[in-house]
Amino acid sequence: MEIKRDFNLRKIAGEYILMPKNTSEGYEGLISLNEVEALVWQNLEDCKNEDEILSLITNTYMVKQEDAKKDLGDFLKQLQEADII
Repeated sequence: MEIKRDFNLRKIAGEYILMPKNTSEGYEGLISLNEVEALVWQNLEDCKNEDEILSLITNTYMVKQEDAKKDLGDFLKQLQEADII
């Protein structure tokens, strides 16, 4: 998957935050991520499709595939609606 905007992933006080590198690109604000979403973000461009990302999640964490698939879909939708991916 392609990331359209430059963001920095930061861990601040135990929380993962996506911060835009350049607010002039039209996105202002921060996006708070949980640990799984941070893992997805860090591997987003290396994975060819959602199935690869889903495999990464289920191989890293003890989570039901159905739950991981729903959560992944919600997260990717959030990024798409913000025109980040």
